Amino acid sequence: MPRDESKEKRAAKEAAKATAAPVPVAAPKGKGKAPAAAEPVAEEVREKKKEKISQKERPKSKKKHTKVKIWTLYEVKGNTLSRRRENCPRCGPGTFLAAFKNRKYCGKCGFGEIKTVA
Repeated sequence: MPRDESKEKRAAKEAAKATAAPVPVAAPKGKGKAPAAAEPVAEEVREKKKEKISQKERPKSKKKHTKVKIWTLYEVKGNTLSRRRENCPRCGPGTFLAAFKNRKYCGKCGFGEIKTVA
């Protein structure tokens, strides 16, 4: 009995292949015209492509760089100034290390320290 079922499945697959539309064949690149069956497919692809937007209509890019707010790096206590961030050991005073969750980084020379979790 199992063999009869597999024959029925094969027959159904063959019937489905026979009723299916023929697969379009693309023309070889740079040689002649494409076969007649491939033309409708090419037209469908052309319709789906996005139209190019002119430069004036495109959204402007976001602001990439912001100026450093130097007043946030210092703190005034009475008559004295104190630095809030750590100085870079390579560059010296005046160049601060950027503080992240697990590391400190100097944007000028590339020095980095990773905080160890203890």
